[in-house]
Formats: sequence, C-alpha cells, structure tokens
Amino acid sequence: MNRIITLLCFTLIITGCATRQPLLWQGDFETGDLSQWNYLLNPQGLLVQEDCVYEGRYAGRAVITGEPDMLWHGNENLNRTEFSHKPSTERIGEGQETFFGWSFYLPQPLSEHKHEIGYWESDKSYQQTLRFNIIGQDFSFQESAADSPFWIKPGFASAGVWHDVVLHIGWSTNAQKGFAQVWLDGEDMGKHFFKTLYAADEGMFTQIGFLRARDERVETIYIDNVREGRGLSQMQQNPDDKESLVCR
Repeated sequence: MNRIITLLCFTLIITGCATRQPLLWQGDFETGDLSQWNYLLNPQGLLVQEDCVYEGRYAGRAVITGEPDMLWHGNENLNRTEFSHKPSTERIGEGQETFFGWSFYLPQPLSEHKHEIGYWESDKSYQQTLRFNIIGQDFSFQESAADSPFWIKPGFASAGVWHDVVLHIGWSTNAQKGFAQVWLDGEDMGKHFFKTLYAADEGMFTQIGFLRARDERVETIYIDNVREGRGLSQMQQNPDDKESLVCR
C-alpha cells in the first residue's frame, strides 16, 4: 500500500511539474516596457499602461489615427501600428506546431471597415497566410489568400469586455497537411486545413494591433496575456468572470 501511495504521489508531482512548465514566450508587458516584442510597427501608436489590464499590472495599448505618421512606407491608403513577435526558427517549419494566444479589449466598437488585428506572415517574402479581422463587432478568421473567411463570429468583438483568442497552427506548405484551429473565449471554432507555411525556407512571425484602410477615425485596442506555449493546456487561461475586468 505504501508503495502505491508513493507512486501516486510521484505521478502527481510529475504531472504538476508538467502543467507548470514555463511558456515558450510571453508578451504580457509585465516588464513595464515593450522589450518583450521583436519589432514595433509605427511605435508612436504603441505603449504600456496600467489603466486597462487583463492580468498583472500592465497591458499594451495600440492607437491608430489617419495622421501621416501612421502610414506604412508612405502608402497613402494604409494605416497600421502593431506589436510583432517572431518565434525562434526551430519552432517554425514543415510539420511543426504552434500554440499561441492573446487577449484584447476595445473601449469603443470599431468602425464598419475591415481591421486586421492579428495575422501571421512569412519573414522573407512578407506574405500573410492567415489572419483575424474585425468589422464593427463581428470577428472573423480566414486564410489570407482566400476571398472569404472560414467563419464569422457576430458580436465577439464587443466593446467593454476582455476577449481571449487561442490559435493552434500546424505548419505546412501542403494545403492538405497545414491547419489552424481557433478557440474564442474557450469556444472551439473548428479545425481548417490550408497552406499555413508560405515557403519551406521561410520562418513566420505574427503581428497584433491595427492594420486598416486609411481613416481619420481614432481607434484604440488594448492587448494583454499574449503567450506562446507548448500545448493547448497552457493556452486556456481566460478567467470565468470577464465582467470583473473593468478598465478605468
């Protein structure tokens, strides 16, 4: 009996250690600055603040305007400001998998124009393969090369509440093998197969924030709880009572 109890305790310890494995990467802004991120696109629109957080003390904020300094490389039709994260090369490639998640908060609903708020792009040719869009309060996910999204979740991008997005990507240049599966606040939106890796000799990086057609409207999004993990269990972290996460 003592041996069984000992083995059981050992199993529980090992299991507990497994669940407490550190994340592969965090962009939770708890450093109090933007140093966790590889690159900042139009950094004048990005900052760390304490008034609206998902967890901890800090969260990021992205503010987009129609001002000339929010154009990208002089493109008169495109506004953008984004946080960028590039996983290490050994974690991206044919047959590799990525578990990635992030949380966002909108103080006001976005306009009825398309906003690309999160996407993955190749690191040499700069080609998107998958992205999340918001139009008004509707949230959608699509293969970037496709004309229409895999799905649209009406009302998911509602203002005044934190929302959590989890993404499991299987990387492949083969559309029959590459896949992406998304969870919205824990709801499984299904698994979809498509070409997720743009080229075999390229890595991929993700950008979160705002990319939209040029508009004079000023819009804000708060970003927090960004994480890259080893499995789905590390991703599903959203609290039950999001209504308590009120921004000042």
